Amino acid sequence: MLGTLRNYTTGLYLITAICGLLDAVCFLALGGVFAEIMTGNLLLMAFTFGAGDPVEDTTKFMLPLAAFTLGALGGGRLLRGSAQVRERRLGFAFEWLLIVATVVISAVASPDDRNGVGLLVVALLAFAMGIQNAMVRVHGIPDLATNVMTLTLTAVIADSRPAGGDSRNWRRRALSI
Repeated sequence: MLGTLRNYTTGLYLITAICGLLDAVCFLALGGVFAEIMTGNLLLMAFTFGAGDPVEDTTKFMLPLAAFTLGALGGGRLLRGSAQVRERRLGFAFEWLLIVATVVISAVASPDDRNGVGLLVVALLAFAMGIQNAMVRVHGIPDLATNVMTLTLTAVIADSRPAGGDSRNWRRRALSI
């Protein structure tokens, strides 16, 4: 049991480090948005809107939020699949395939904040992070969160009826966001 816990802990620390790197690249090179920290996107969108900037300035945050939502929905569905799927951690494998795909796309196509390739990379990474966050909710270790508000947003999405859940505590979670 202790060995398994150590393996999970190491894995979650690695996931946290990778998330930080992905978000740094997305924020600095791909348009000032985050692929994993939806809290950051929500705050920046609120600040942009609150500062009286044009509404279209907030639309850049919609792509990662939508892709993350779809990923969290998919992750929620995976978690409610057969025990065999859950045990094999299919969601984490799919997440890694998406990350590898974005690395290959980035190496070949030079994404930036002004082209469609950059948008594709952000969307794929946000989708992968949505899956990851849904998986971490079940396979994670108490008191070792990879983020804070993003997990609350993931809980709303991954436990929703479209994801096959019962939507428990959605009002409290939504108000928290």
